[in-house]
Amino acid sequence: MDLGIENVLLNGQLSNIYVKNAKIEYIGSEKKSAIKTINAQNKAAVPSLVNGHTHAAMTLFRGYGDDMKLQEWLQQKIWPREALLTPEDIYWGTKLACLEMIKCGVTLFNDMYWHNREAVKAVEEMGIRAFISEIFIDIPGMQTKKHDEKAQEALNDFKNYDPRIKLTLGPHAIYTCETQTLEFVKTFAQQNNIPVHIHLSETKKEIDDCIAQHGKRPVHYLEEIGFFEADVIAAHCVWLQNEELDILKQRNVKIIHNPIANFKLAVGELLPYTEIKNRKIPFCLGTDGCASNNNLDIFEEIKFAALVHKWKINDPTIMNCNEVWHAATTTAHKIFDIDAGEIKQGKLADFLLVDLNHPQMVPCHNLTSNLVYAGNGSIVDTVICNGQIVMENRYVSGEEEIILQAKKVTKKLFSR
Repeated sequence: MDLGIENVLLNGQLSNIYVKNAKIEYIGSEKKSAIKTINAQNKAAVPSLVNGHTHAAMTLFRGYGDDMKLQEWLQQKIWPREALLTPEDIYWGTKLACLEMIKCGVTLFNDMYWHNREAVKAVEEMGIRAFISEIFIDIPGMQTKKHDEKAQEALNDFKNYDPRIKLTLGPHAIYTCETQTLEFVKTFAQQNNIPVHIHLSETKKEIDDCIAQHGKRPVHYLEEIGFFEADVIAAHCVWLQNEELDILKQRNVKIIHNPIANFKLAVGELLPYTEIKNRKIPFCLGTDGCASNNNLDIFEEIKFAALVHKWKINDPTIMNCNEVWHAATTTAHKIFDIDAGEIKQGKLADFLLVDLNHPQMVPCHNLTSNLVYAGNGSIVDTVICNGQIVMENRYVSGEEEIILQAKKVTKKLFSR
């Protein structure tokens, strides 16, 4: 065996887990020899987490431009400074994001940001999984190549990267992409079996502007142009009506819920959870970028989601701890077609060891309850991705250099 995890709490029982060739080979009471063995006494094995929507290198913008309205924030703070980003900035900003997410138990994230080949390099080195978007945006000066050239180059390049890293097409939003761009993305994605990652129905202004320009709401507009014929992963989705939800269900659209960023930017609505649940539309959780959150701790997102829907619906039984944990783990991995999210024989070896002696985990009447309502990223002791240890005893190899270099590039970026 490549890796052994012994004396670990799994599904309420002490067990041994053995990993071979990136998959879980054995779970049970027997002890087997392994190249590396971890004594996981006082630890529990749980599935790893997914950050379904983020802009990783925006770690460099953490705390910059807070407490502003969304459009003003984008136009006055974010877009002008983003225009100054270099590939080196993106590389170290993404490595910092990977470090933070690993510390919080994330082994897979869905990213949309500039200079994505540098993001690929960072993820390859950090040892986790990522879906990396090739961005499409029709704002003057933000695109230097034709859309078809960009898409084909990305498709060719990503064939040469580590299999842990997958390509998505990322039309930013309906308000930054022309109709012909959205139609091209849909067609190219269909032809090449690539997922599409887009911001959708995030603000009332987006809705109002779409009605003014196209005579209909965003989901109806995208349905009319055939956009949902592609495999669409839609972030935010807070301003939705029942007819739009019916379309998303019919078209198998997956939703990424980003409650903290939505609340911080005061988008004015909340994901219609009850209606989504009733239609069995798959959703998972995302942090958005650090400029609008301001961290990548998906545990915070999980807790916040559970609490805010109870408050909104005035029902403490809504989005219970089992539902939201399942969404953040099992459903999240299914959304991205990764054979993990459960610790079972034959599954990919992507899982966590959480510290049962951490103060936030004591006492432990109900492990899932503690994970959702009590813990945060600091309870994660060890992270295993693709059968490899990427964090052990809360240490990630090279973390000191990442923090040092992230500080350096941030200083340069904000002095330009």
